[in-house]
Amino acid sequence: MNIGKWNIPLILKRLLELMLILSPILLIALPFLLAPLEQDVVNTHISSYAQNRWVTLAFLEICGVFCWLILLFLQKLLSTTIKNSPFVYKNVYYLKYISYLCAVTAVVLIAKTFIDFSILTPVVAVISLLASLFCQTLAAVFDKAIRLKDENDLTI
Repeated sequence: MNIGKWNIPLILKRLLELMLILSPILLIALPFLLAPLEQDVVNTHISSYAQNRWVTLAFLEICGVFCWLILLFLQKLLSTTIKNSPFVYKNVYYLKYISYLCAVTAVVLIAKTFIDFSILTPVVAVISLLASLFCQTLAAVFDKAIRLKDENDLTI
């Protein structure tokens, strides 16, 4: 297998496009998939203290919408990277938007931890918070690289 023939950014772009299409379908279908389940199944596999399965569904839908927006910004970031240099100010803004969305998702999941606890909710909240901090760091690195590139372009 020749690695040089694989166009990884293009493969990733196609996967992101597929997820952008399938995610809303799943978000729309989720209430219909969750409705016929018994409350014991919901409590065992999805949430441990859910008095109402629709509370769990509401948190899943809210986080799903934020994740879809993150996918949208990732797709835009990848498109600008494929078309031209990755070191453009648009990518810095996209990374900052992704960071804010990850932070909001972490806050929603922390609220879910107190309202409707499940064992993985705090874990995913911490991962989301770390992703937010990582995206802020990456945005700062991209911003610094753009400034250095611009400074280098002005040097004779």
